[in-house]
Amino acid sequence: MKIRQLACFVAVVDEGSFTRAARAIGIAQPSLSQHIRALEEELHGRLIERLPRGIALTPAGRTLLPEARAAVRAV
Repeated sequence: MKIRQLACFVAVVDEGSFTRAARAIGIAQPSLSQHIRALEEELHGRLIERLPRGIALTPAGRTLLPEARAAVRAV
């Protein structure tokens, strides 16, 4: 698990969309999606549900979010 992956995860949650999150942290949307996909693969499950209008956290995503925020803040 890399801090960049966690930062991407937090950005998606905060912005409510992959497109807005990518813009907010200054990376291309496909790159952001790859970071999220790699994090989900490492944790063996979905963290974010992609909806027609925005996103929703899965139970695993809700569990990870406080720790991800703390890790990103600590860096």
